[in-house]
Amino acid sequence: MHSLRSLVPLTLAASLCAQTVFSTDFESGLPAAIAPGSAALTGVQGYAGLGPTGNQFGGSFLRSATGNAVTLSLASLPAHDVLHLDFLFAAIDSLDGAGTYPSGDYFRITIDGVTVFREAFANATASQIQTYVPPPGVQLARRVDLGFSGPGGFYTDSAYWLGGDPFFASFAHSAATATIVFAIEGPGIQPLGDESWAIDNLRVVVAQSTQGSTAAYGTSCGPVLAATSTPGIGQSLGLALTNLPANTALAFCAFGLASGQMGSYVLPYPLDGVGMPGCWFLQDASLTTTWPCLLAGGSATAGVAIPNNLGYLGLQLFAQGWAAAPGVNARGIVMSNGLRIRVGN
Repeated sequence: MHSLRSLVPLTLAASLCAQTVFSTDFESGLPAAIAPGSAALTGVQGYAGLGPTGNQFGGSFLRSATGNAVTLSLASLPAHDVLHLDFLFAAIDSLDGAGTYPSGDYFRITIDGVTVFREAFANATASQIQTYVPPPGVQLARRVDLGFSGPGGFYTDSAYWLGGDPFFASFAHSAATATIVFAIEGPGIQPLGDESWAIDNLRVVVAQSTQGSTAAYGTSCGPVLAATSTPGIGQSLGLALTNLPANTALAFCAFGLASGQMGSYVLPYPLDGVGMPGCWFLQDASLTTTWPCLLAGGSATAGVAIPNNLGYLGLQLFAQGWAAAPGVNARGIVMSNGLRIRVGN
């Protein structure tokens, strides 16, 4: 059993309590705390009624062109150590995912200048690569006509309750102010009439407790990485790497602190050009690339001991598995999906 202490420094501390510090359904105009850029309040059209009971698209939402940033600024926050974002997300028209034509529409969220979420969304054909993998209950509609491209349009729409993704429930944050920026960026940005995005029922909650969570993301070229336990201080996080090639000789996990940038490379980074077709680098590997996994048949397992120290509460990590299998491709290496990890109590 290996320990997280060998990988990361101490970070945060926590206790208990929760409080809603911002909430809007965009039905009473644009709140003063939001700087919309070119975004505007727009009727939700076919999105109406999508969402869990009591939290559904309706009336108007805040719709933005790609390439535009929407900024929420909060002040005088009560004492807290985690921040929870809860909102409905509309992916509208020809968002192009992480593919090569026209290449890249990434929904990015920053908190106080730090990227906490960056995933590609795709709305057209199944061949497009969407790196975001929604947990159960988060995807509300996928590639259907919700009114924005017109009947029979080639590009369709998708809807998500991103607040239902456990990853959004415990961003580490303790400052008295918060600046939260939402944007779709990338080389594939196009005008509002071609593609856009929107948010509805935006809510921000701060708390003094941290829930551990894991969430899969990104695209695999074979292996599947998943957690077999919940990450918490004083506990062991179990990881399982399945769907390995039959001739796998070695398996490892890589850990990093970021999923949007690796040196000068923007993530996710395709590895087709280095003899690994369909494989992607999904995290920056800033902590390690060779955390050993124990092979057993067509799968492998690993354990990460998390120190019983409050300093690790809220720590965010990104993991990815890889396996060495001679002949599986030119490099003899295949990569798994990514795994977002949040250490809880």
